[in-house]
Amino acid sequence: MSKCFCIFLLVLILSGIRSSAQYHLVWQDEFDYNGHLDSTKWNYETGGDGWGNEELQYYTGKRLKNARVENGRLIIEAHKENYGGKQYTSARVTTTEKGDWTYGRIEVKAKLPSGRGTWPAIWMLPTEWIYGDGSWPDNGEIDIMEHVGYNEGVIHGTVHTDDYNHMEGTQKGDQIYISDATSAFHVYSIEWTKDKIRWFVDDEQYFRFIKQGDWSKWPFDHPFHLILNVAVGGSWGGVEGVDNSIFPTKMEIDYVRVYQKEAETGIDDQQSSDEVKIYPIPVEEFVHFSSYRAIKKIEIFSLTGKAVYKNIFEKAKKQCRINLSHLPSGLYLAKFRFSDNRDYTAKIIKN
Repeated sequence: MSKCFCIFLLVLILSGIRSSAQYHLVWQDEFDYNGHLDSTKWNYETGGDGWGNEELQYYTGKRLKNARVENGRLIIEAHKENYGGKQYTSARVTTTEKGDWTYGRIEVKAKLPSGRGTWPAIWMLPTEWIYGDGSWPDNGEIDIMEHVGYNEGVIHGTVHTDDYNHMEGTQKGDQIYISDATSAFHVYSIEWTKDKIRWFVDDEQYFRFIKQGDWSKWPFDHPFHLILNVAVGGSWGGVEGVDNSIFPTKMEIDYVRVYQKEAETGIDDQQSSDEVKIYPIPVEEFVHFSSYRAIKKIEIFSLTGKAVYKNIFEKAKKQCRINLSHLPSGLYLAKFRFSDNRDYTAKIIKN
């Protein structure tokens, strides 16, 4: 390999990557425990007043029948039963004041409930109600995923603001059809920046909302928290009634992950990249890779261009650990290929 090419690699590693905006994993729940939800991360919202949408269920608190962690997944399960003056029960959990973010990538891997009358949602509300009259919709709502059982497979992503909301039929959103949404897991996500929000299913973008005007059109500049729930019936979910034969029915969550960029977190870590988080820094023995995109191949090269590691995964993965204890100290270049066949490079410092 020529000396010029080695210099080019070094410049790429030390300066090119450094200049990119960098994502960091800042909050997650992998549900690697059993029983009740982790109380340091989640709250239960309870009640049966219809929740502003004429919903039919009573949301219970810390009741394993309706919300539990088992086999590495969060289960939110709706039942047909008399409880609290309602004929159905379910759960609604939030990260309020335990996970609140302004901007970032919010990612939830989920399998949705099926059946007419179900209305699962993965969405966000403001933690601080600072605009207008201090209520909804002035301060905004971000619906990462909504699905109504009578229209199975149609996934909706939406924003609500003072000027754009469903009460006036002016909400902004779009939809995508996922044929196996109720039988397979999919990753529902948004990427939210200071000037736009983008919606994805399995990294396929299907909607984008661009910042415009003042707070009445764009109140998305202050902390929001995450909400997961399964409603029954309601002004949208119950348009075609409720099929009582479907109960119990459940939404399963494999994980929740939140990423933010350096400017949003104040973290100064030049080992992380837009696409891949690398830690620890520097590497002693094992190096960990974490990405919001599925990685199918990793190659690591020395500065002379010699390949020192290569792995093609049978099944693309978002997290992995590699033993680099055999490598001498120095700088290395890691090349990642994602499941969509895009490539990305990052530097590794080995002690």
